[in-house]
Amino acid sequence: MSALNSGDRVIHPSQQEWGVGKVLSATPDNFDVFFVGVGRKRFSRSFIQLEKVEGAASKHRLLDNLIETSEINSDSFVTLPVAIDRFMAHYPGGFEAPGFIKAARDANMRSHKACANLLSQEELSRLIEEGCFEAVCDRARHVESTTNLLTKSERKALHEALELPACQKMFALALAELFYGTETEEARFKHFLRTLNILDLYKWPFATIFSFIRHPLQNAFIKPTTIQNSAKALCWRISYKPEPNWKTYDAVLRFYSYVRTNLLEEGMMPRDLLDVQSFIWSISQK
Repeated sequence: MSALNSGDRVIHPSQQEWGVGKVLSATPDNFDVFFVGVGRKRFSRSFIQLEKVEGAASKHRLLDNLIETSEINSDSFVTLPVAIDRFMAHYPGGFEAPGFIKAARDANMRSHKACANLLSQEELSRLIEEGCFEAVCDRARHVESTTNLLTKSERKALHEALELPACQKMFALALAELFYGTETEEARFKHFLRTLNILDLYKWPFATIFSFIRHPLQNAFIKPTTIQNSAKALCWRISYKPEPNWKTYDAVLRFYSYVRTNLLEEGMMPRDLLDVQSFIWSISQK
């Protein structure tokens, strides 16, 4: 017990349901430990004998991506089983509940289908080759307008930013590259951010809405306050910055992947990140 140090992975021998934990801090008298199944706990060295674990038994994605110790609040920590219970209380049928589909899925799926049709690789290539950049922007604005993801002020800013021909061309080319470019996802995302910066649209909703709508199996939509609250509730580190950036986006994608894996293990069967996102957004709602 005395050999335990900050960062070590441990288990509580008489509280197996707590799962694996990470030592947050260690003093001559006490240990602070975060357990994936219960959150933060403090123990006296004199009375509690924790067991150090290594190798496969010590692995856990949440502990690998845990927020800073100073940010961990046991009162606000939400375990995934608790989050699932809350979600199921609101939607007893889970992701198949008619109320869930109507409230959280239908509009975004209509937008996805419209995007796949109006902004397919073939259509985008044709319109760009013909110099119809305004048509690309019109289609993008139409696709966005069928969702409820942007606020009225954000939607207004998007429409106004795409009024000039030079801006329309810039956006159309960047959108095509984002959707169908041959570079890495990181390179395409960064290129799109540079374009948004020029267009004065350098905010998370604009940076993520179109890739989320077009490819909902693999991309996330970031609503700043919501994603911060949800990640903090689960104690997942997303390295959030107000300015769109790849490091935060990649961390959010890993967060979505972690939640999706746990949902699948619990038999929840999310179809895509549209479902995962709706679940994640519900986490911070008590």
